[in-house]
Amino acid sequence: MGPIRILVVDDHQVVRDGLRWMLGTEADIEIVGEADTGAGALAAIAEMGPDVVLLDVHLPDQSGLDVLVEMHRRFPELPAVILSMHDEPEYVEEAVRAGAAGYLVKNAPTAELVHAVRAAAAGEGYIQSEVTRPLLARFAEEVRAPGSKPKLSPREIDVVRRLADGMADKQIGADLGISESTVKGYLRQVYEKLGAADRAQAVAIALRTRLIE
Repeated sequence: MGPIRILVVDDHQVVRDGLRWMLGTEADIEIVGEADTGAGALAAIAEMGPDVVLLDVHLPDQSGLDVLVEMHRRFPELPAVILSMHDEPEYVEEAVRAGAAGYLVKNAPTAELVHAVRAAAAGEGYIQSEVTRPLLARFAEEVRAPGSKPKLSPREIDVVRRLADGMADKQIGADLGISESTVKGYLRQVYEKLGAADRAQAVAIALRTRLIE
């Protein structure tokens, strides 16, 4: 299996150069192209067929989120990780709703950027830990009214706590000493019990109902 092929989309050359420098030493990651506009990004995707797109929110011709929506219309299986100067929950929520596979602020450590790229390429979502909890706390107010606390097993709560810390399935399994497939089984049970559609909603409900703090 070859390296993860990355397209970098940002209108600042210094940012694109910085990303090349940050990712250039990773044997399993290759930057195959760059674009500085939304139109250029869509053309580059069609030409190069990257595995993951690193996408800025602010582009000179259109919003990066509009690019994301159009990208998913044309290339529905292609994941994009948003890179932004903004860490406010409303920005993160809008990006997730538009279909982003990940969200990081531009001062994210190299290790976290690399992890987000690998997670996106593996079909998993990743939101930088610094912005996860504010987003979920906000989301929690919207997804569930006060009421009785759902019942989760101690192991299911362990899994949800690690979701709230931004861990991917493989990380959760390693941390708990169980297989990744077992983690996915626990997640299916959690979704069913909480009435959640995805990872973010599950953690939001758990926070709102104080299953986790």
